[in-house]
Amino acid sequence: MTWVEPKSSKKAVSRAGDNLINLESSEKECLEGLDIVSNWRSSYTFPLHIIASLLRSKVKTVEKNAIITQRLKRIPSILGKLKRFPSMRLHTMQDIGGCRVVLSDVKKVNNLRNLLLNSRTKNELVKENDYIKNPKNSGYRGIHLIYKYKGKKDNIYNGYTIEIQVRTKIQHSWATAVEVAGTFLKQSLKSGEGSEKWLHFFELVSLLLAFLENCLPENITNKRLKEIKNEVNILAAELEVFKKLQAFSVSTHLINDAVSSDDSGYFLILLHIDKQDVNIWSYKEKYLSKATEDYITFEKKYKDTKDVDIVLVKAKSIKTLKKAYPNYFADSKEFLDKLNEVLAKEI
Repeated sequence: MTWVEPKSSKKAVSRAGDNLINLESSEKECLEGLDIVSNWRSSYTFPLHIIASLLRSKVKTVEKNAIITQRLKRIPSILGKLKRFPSMRLHTMQDIGGCRVVLSDVKKVNNLRNLLLNSRTKNELVKENDYIKNPKNSGYRGIHLIYKYKGKKDNIYNGYTIEIQVRTKIQHSWATAVEVAGTFLKQSLKSGEGSEKWLHFFELVSLLLAFLENCLPENITNKRLKEIKNEVNILAAELEVFKKLQAFSVSTHLINDAVSSDDSGYFLILLHIDKQDVNIWSYKEKYLSKATEDYITFEKKYKDTKDVDIVLVKAKSIKTLKKAYPNYFADSKEFLDKLNEVLAKEI
């Protein structure tokens, strides 16, 4: 397999990122910038492959049927992050390449974390964020590990950083519901932007789900938990959470079936939000360059269209894909089931 190499300097990459978020940039600067950023992102494929291999070798000893995927960050997400963090330079962004694993429970998440931290690898762990012990203000929970790729001395990918996300199924269902609601309400809830009531609802629900997983922060008393439950019930009714999340559905079209149920491959997902329609193209691993080329072509085509989401991910199968990225299929069932469970539970 031929891996994509970076064509531009780090300085040129960061300048391209700046041009793409600068409203005064010319169309020529934006088109040139998009080409540079697309190539830079694609060059993460090799270090992502290496870190994902490390992850898979450890996961199989923790949970045989764990959900594992890998993806390159979407251009809109890259630009959105640059806008939220004005001092950030594109070449220093740490999560352009990312792997995700979803496990059954918190114990297995911590077991995998410990295996990764104690693994013998040349790649350097540069940062750990434990959002289970210290959840984000939004309520997001999970563990993030940032690795710096280290190959031979003259390896062009040395220094590239890859993020590993480790979540439980319940944490994953919460994060998915946030993305589904944000997508169809056309609000960036995932980034903490949009309706204060929706954001507050998800923040409170995260605490109820933490109660289900026995990892509730120590400062949350039983009395406070009951208050949270009551408030969630009120917000759920006011926002029509169940009705709306159940109404956010999509029609799925598999354009080609080049990957069998037992093969790992790449999947290009194109979601038309307003049409509630998703198209999927699948590619065997040896056709990564074609998958990447199609990904960039679609991003250019829809760069000014706000109701389209596009992502390229690697997964074992369509079934795994739907479990790992249910937000692209507007599937909030797991979240709604857990929400019903905790609201019915005696506290």
